[in-house]
Amino acid sequence: MLKLLKYYLPFITIVSMGAYLLVFTIAVKDYPGGSANIPNAQGYSFFHNLLCDAMNPVTQSGIQNEARPLAIIAHLILSFTMISFFYLLPEIFSYKNKNTQLIRGFGMLTMTAFIFMYSQYHDTVVTITAVLGTIALIPFFIEVQKHPNVSLKNWARFCYLVSIIVFLIFTTKIGIYYLPIIQKGAFVLDAVWVIWVSLLLIKKNRVVAHVA
Repeated sequence: MLKLLKYYLPFITIVSMGAYLLVFTIAVKDYPGGSANIPNAQGYSFFHNLLCDAMNPVTQSGIQNEARPLAIIAHLILSFTMISFFYLLPEIFSYKNKNTQLIRGFGMLTMTAFIFMYSQYHDTVVTITAVLGTIALIPFFIEVQKHPNVSLKNWARFCYLVSIIVFLIFTTKIGIYYLPIIQKGAFVLDAVWVIWVSLLLIKKNRVVAHVA
């Protein structure tokens, strides 16, 4: 059963990422408008709204947010997509050790905390996920040094660097005007990483199945 799950989970992860994008796109069509940059704007702005804005009960302009229920569903899809990603991530290595266990454990814990980003404790959850995510990625970066795919290693490092920039802007408010577009750039980078790892594992699983 576990082998079957590991075989199909990369496919599910890719499909789930696509499902998130679809549901989120539908959700923001009902967003009344308003952002920290332009409080009285109409509709959801790619350049001025954060992803989390779509989950706020009330918009920056003080209007009830009708997009919230569907946006939360999209967020839950993304959360479980990322939980499955961190479950899969150690599988890119041909061995298991304490570091791979830490990657999986703290990675899945990070994304479990991420679920509650839609709640009133949003800012606290941002900090918790930043700390837990770093703990998960330190052993990953240690182990990935041995991985032959140089491009994947560099991409992962770049994803983490941009994530740090997003976190620092959010916490310090320096450059906050540009955060919405930088955040979406970070999401695209992470999405590519998730799909890349999933495709590598699909290929790996097929080779193992063929040999077996």
